[in-house]
Amino acid sequence: MGMLAREFAQPDTALLRSLNRAYADEWFGHYNYFFVSHMVSGPASASISALLRDKSEQALARANRLALRMIELGGEPARKLTELPDVATDKPFKLPDDLSDVETLLRAVLDAERTSIRTHQRLHEMTKDRDPLTAALILDLLREATAGEQLLQRLLADEAPRMAGN
Repeated sequence: MGMLAREFAQPDTALLRSLNRAYADEWFGHYNYFFVSHMVSGPASASISALLRDKSEQALARANRLALRMIELGGEPARKLTELPDVATDKPFKLPDDLSDVETLLRAVLDAERTSIRTHQRLHEMTKDRDPLTAALILDLLREATAGEQLLQRLLADEAPRMAGN
């Protein structure tokens, strides 16, 4: 990113920290969805596995987009995987003990999707009036997360009660 564009964007420590948090959350989403896609069992496991593999790929793509934007703004994503827990939203992915409990599994994924929506909404509020390029990126990520929430709600055949996430 050029000097003038960076000057207009006005990146600050809080924005770069928030982008890094969203980046770390996407990495955790990628890993968790990928892991569960291989471990899920039961009658609907093939379709749930395919859904989770797709969500895993989407999360990794979002992490990549966030990393590129951080670099453009003069920041840097977490250098090591071991740094991700310190950077990410302080909220574990709540997997059921029984991975054949598809409904509870989908509710955990829905809760993670809602955490992404909250994170992206906060980032959009931070950027919408001062950094149109980051705001556009975040708006696109927010659009993806809300579509994911809607899909999961349809799979659960209801709106699913709110879970206590960040």
